[in-house]
Amino acid sequence: METWNLGGIEMYILKNAMKNIKRNKGRNLLMAIVMGIIAVTCVIALIINGATSSIITDYKNQFGSEVNVELDYEKIYESGDMNNLPTATIEELKGYANSDYIKDYYFYLEAPAVSNNITSINQEENSGIQGSDGAVGGGPDLGQPNLKVIGSTSYQLFEEFKKGERKIINGRIFENDNEVVISEDLAKLNKLKSGDTIVLRSIADVEKDIPLTITGIYQDLTKDASADFAYKDPYMTRRNELLTNYETAASLVGEQANSMSRIKYFLHSPDDLEAFVKEAQGKGLSEYYSFTNNEYLYKQIAGPVESVQKISTVFLVVVLILGGIILVLLNLITLRERKYEIGVLRAIGMKKLNVIKTLVYESIIVTMVAVTIGIGIGGLASQPVSDKLLAEQIEQKQEQMDNAGSNFGGASVALPNDVEMIDSLNAELDLSVVLAIFLIGSLLVIISSSMSLIYITKYEPIKILSERN
Repeated sequence: METWNLGGIEMYILKNAMKNIKRNKGRNLLMAIVMGIIAVTCVIALIINGATSSIITDYKNQFGSEVNVELDYEKIYESGDMNNLPTATIEELKGYANSDYIKDYYFYLEAPAVSNNITSINQEENSGIQGSDGAVGGGPDLGQPNLKVIGSTSYQLFEEFKKGERKIINGRIFENDNEVVISEDLAKLNKLKSGDTIVLRSIADVEKDIPLTITGIYQDLTKDASADFAYKDPYMTRRNELLTNYETAASLVGEQANSMSRIKYFLHSPDDLEAFVKEAQGKGLSEYYSFTNNEYLYKQIAGPVESVQKISTVFLVVVLILGGIILVLLNLITLRERKYEIGVLRAIGMKKLNVIKTLVYESIIVTMVAVTIGIGIGGLASQPVSDKLLAEQIEQKQEQMDNAGSNFGGASVALPNDVEMIDSLNAELDLSVVLAIFLIGSLLVIISSSMSLIYITKYEPIKILSERN
């Protein structure tokens, strides 16, 4: 009896599906609740995963990709050969940077400096420790340094400028040799401005004065570590730092530049560290040199975030598996209750495909309504849930740090002054999460309806009706 109007069959199927939903309110409400719970948990988990992934990636690149190279004195001591320290020249270190694992590198040097025509910050309290007055720079008897010159082959060294803790407020950044930028406080103290010249004494040649031109003045908002101590050393005062290029700083220390210089390599990925170390050692770098990134600091800061991400991922997987199983069971129970209805529809001439469409339409309607509500609830709940999870992980991490500190005389292990723990996630609902949730809902509809499709396509109407009793 193929008498169905092909033009109106789709509308009939849709209307019939809507009627069936109303007729079986209890069953469909239960299905909607299960689907809604799945949607809410998936939304929260996906939002947290998105927020944590971006943070983890940023901190991995910040603390994991930057690699320092230094002598491992502990390993040298264990070898018993402290008199023959290995050396690596600047040119050799540059050669190691010629690697597929390295995207960039730079040298930097912190050179002590002495000047008697510059009054450094905190110098008044320690005027007796400065160089003699016999020369413009510092004199043959240099004494203790009152300034620090930091030079780099790359402007990227000066992280404070990228963070906004320092910024040029007058003039420009250095571009050539013997050009420096100084802090606003140091400039005011000595009534200096852009274009002025200051004179430093070279520690490599105590008879040589080195004139430097001030090209810019920077505002310094960094924390001054010396402020916490009764004895304030001008050399350790951040606002006494003169920033310049590597060549200028190296000229102050002469041949000592090779031993005083440091290099930073930047890996394409933190995961490349081990491979890069093997490559450098294969090129001749001594095994007594260690390659270190800031893995400890990364674990302290991003560790709680990683834990939150793992929790949300596990929770998402568990919910999807259990939710899928529950939906399949509910559909099987529903199908058992509706066998007679399916048999009647098939007996009066409705095609298998149309019967399947009716059942699938019902599932789709219930699922989409539940998912829409779940997205709204999940979006509102994601921020407090993520904050709660993160707070718990931070508390656990702090306990670990305190316990670690107790093993070293009772003092807790503190983070650097310029680094703060991540105490909040930006858990916001975006389009990608919405699309992902609707995709998950569609997949669950397909999975949970698969048993119905098998049942309908396997049995004929007469058999279905005969099994009613």
